[in-house]
Amino acid sequence: MVKLRTRRLTGIIVSLVLIVVLVVVFADPWSTLRNDSKRIVLADPDPVDRIEISDMNDSTLLIRVNGEWMLDGSEKVNEVTVENLLFAAGRLQINSIVTGETAALPTLERKIRFYKGEKVALSYTLESAGGQYMVRPARADRNFLVSVAGFSGMNLEKIFSSAPDHYRQHMLVELLPSEILRIEVELPGGESFRFTQDENGEISCLTPGDGGPEERVPTDELSVRLLFSYFTSIRYETRSGISAQELASSSATEERLARIHVESRGGESHTLQVFPFYEEPGAAAHMFKALVLHNNDEEAIVVKYIYLDVLMRGLSHYVAR
Repeated sequence: MVKLRTRRLTGIIVSLVLIVVLVVVFADPWSTLRNDSKRIVLADPDPVDRIEISDMNDSTLLIRVNGEWMLDGSEKVNEVTVENLLFAAGRLQINSIVTGETAALPTLERKIRFYKGEKVALSYTLESAGGQYMVRPARADRNFLVSVAGFSGMNLEKIFSSAPDHYRQHMLVELLPSEILRIEVELPGGESFRFTQDENGEISCLTPGDGGPEERVPTDELSVRLLFSYFTSIRYETRSGISAQELASSSATEERLARIHVESRGGESHTLQVFPFYEEPGAAAHMFKALVLHNNDEEAIVVKYIYLDVLMRGLSHYVAR
């Protein structure tokens, strides 16, 4: 009797094992996910000759002409930005399927298309919500939480930017408002102040106390938010040929218009020392351009005032009234 029961139990276990094996071999529960991965991963970027990226705010068209990537087919781009885009597109991985219970209202919805000749090689929508990135393949009815394999913290909103300026050459500073941790401003006459942003997006303004601790200053939120947005795309025109050593002289230091320092949560740091730009000795300072010494560069660059004016405002511009 005992032997009979043992044989039955053994038979049941063997049957269960066989069923599990058959399910794994023939049903393959991961096959659907693997097929979905093929719809979001750019497996072979070499034949891609056109990339379209668009959202409700902007759009960019990148075209490969004679082996070089061009903006709208006519303006050379910063090759690194396109290389980063193609690298990320080729290493996207699905982390999970977004269900109705976990889906959040997206703060970004950006369409991305890769072409090989006239044929669309890959098309999907990139969405961002709650600090996570989602992809919805073309003609799909569900989203997938994704990241770049081996680079889970990569900012896909920036990598797959829809702004043409992101791809242009001579980009100096490109930080989204949410990325900024600290902004420091020093102006002539000793005026200095700084803004810090916490993880919840709350911004504080501090000024040096009169020999004591720093003092918190009540500010106008809109003015401060605008300041944080001005670091999204700062470009330079050309190198000036003027060395950092020349700008370290006492006369040049006295003419310095501002020192601006911005730091991101990821550790990216930019210090801009702004000086008047003289096209030739004895001439008046240029009305539309300035010299900028960036970080520890050995040579100053020329930057349009349109990027700098909004960064060099005094504290009174931000004080709540």
